Amino acid sequence: MDRASYFEEINSVTSSLLLLPDKLNTVIQARTNDLIEPIDVYSDFADQLLQLDNDTAKTRAAFIRMQCGGIDTEDFFEQHRESWGIPKFEEDLLTVDDFKNGFLFTFRDHSTSWCEDGEARDWFFKNVEARFVRHYEFWACDNGPEEILLSVSGDYKSIMWIIVKDYQDYSALASPIFTKQELQAFYKNFDEEKGDYDKEDLLETIEENPNW
Repeated sequence: MDRASYFEEINSVTSSLLLLPDKLNTVIQARTNDLIEPIDVYSDFADQLLQLDNDTAKTRAAFIRMQCGGIDTEDFFEQHRESWGIPKFEEDLLTVDDFKNGFLFTFRDHSTSWCEDGEARDWFFKNVEARFVRHYEFWACDNGPEEILLSVSGDYKSIMWIIVKDYQDYSALASPIFTKQELQAFYKNFDEEKGDYDKEDLLETIEENPNW
């Protein structure tokens, strides 16, 4: 299978996390608001997943429990990640080490020096897994060794706004984390004279957002 078809297939997978939408929001809010990882909330979510008649939900529950218990999950993660809608990117752009207590914690973005940087970034902008992220890094190797050019901590939405406003990566506006009102306001107030991006191109990007 060619890589384009591979990403299309994996990205079409519905995450088992979405089978419990109300509980999912509770987990996201708990990670966002608590200074200490809310292990009890994660464990409760795993218990709820286990009660579902769904094999993928059960393996994700096991992953959450294992990581919360400090168990090595690398092999288990690699075995099941694709069934959870998490692609295997070339050059290890996303690994089990980016997860904490069963949920994505760090997203390591990369420059075009990495062959699937665009596919990984697009996944991060659109997949529900990213909603749990609390840390973002942008890596490059233009000056020789690999280095982090941008490091940001916060909740997912604040990180996304930093990517859009400070890093000026407007492709992030395709993320469903942004509401229609927010997209409309950003487009209305966008000053194309301050950069090299015109409003027509910006609108094309915004129109990819399902909330538009």
